[in-house]
Amino acid sequence: MPADRKGDIDVYADGRTAELRLITELCRESAKLGLNVSMSDARPAAVIRTGTAPPWWITVDASGEFFEWRGAGFRHPVTDPAGAAAVIARRVGAPGAAEPRRTRPAGEDR
Repeated sequence: MPADRKGDIDVYADGRTAELRLITELCRESAKLGLNVSMSDARPAAVIRTGTAPPWWITVDASGEFFEWRGAGFRHPVTDPAGAAAVIARRVGAPGAAEPRRTRPAGEDR
């Protein structure tokens, strides 16, 4: 896969460099929360292992705007990798995964 040079970063025609950067940020934030996370060597994806359950594969959607997981059933903006990691930690039941702070009084979530 040929790359063009722009500064010190290889930029691939298919956008893989940006995608890998986003996945790396998500992995970093997930590791901070104590998740067992790694990067896939087969495709741009983060893999979260939860013990005996099947692993969670997290990818960047085709638009490059969202992290998605569980068959695209769940999405979170790529502009917030820490928030995505927190949502994933709660969903996988990670110990110490805090509930998000409410910005509205209870019962007003929409």
